[in-house]
Amino acid sequence: MPGRSDPVAVSVSDLRMGTAGILEQQYFVKLRIQNPNNEELNLTGIAFELELNDKPFAKGTGAGPILVPRFGSQVVEVETLSTLTGLLRQLDRPVGGSGVAGRFGYRIKGRLHRSGLGRVISFDEKGELSMPGAPEGETK
Repeated sequence: MPGRSDPVAVSVSDLRMGTAGILEQQYFVKLRIQNPNNEELNLTGIAFELELNDKPFAKGTGAGPILVPRFGSQVVEVETLSTLTGLLRQLDRPVGGSGVAGRFGYRIKGRLHRSGLGRVISFDEKGELSMPGAPEGETK
């Protein structure tokens, strides 16, 4: 059916620390944008909110151009900012969160912007991140 498309998926593929001050922390988030459609995506920008362990953590924006091929994916690195409040929310969690040390559940929600008026693609995805050196699973 013409004009119909499958949802675009956005996931976090990496998170690294940038600069850190007392009131604001900078992170660089690598996002994987997957396009399951037969039309390439020409994006002019992205805006999103990132939650870790069900708590607001950071907000990010990035400008294009970002080209996601048809039936393909593209990884983009986006500057993300957290405030002291977002950082303190994370420190007030049990070690390991879901029972495995060094793992974080995340939710990322936001908008991908395409050229032209009204050309916005919303996304809301959940996943899990592992910190470097974290165990892959529970050992007995």
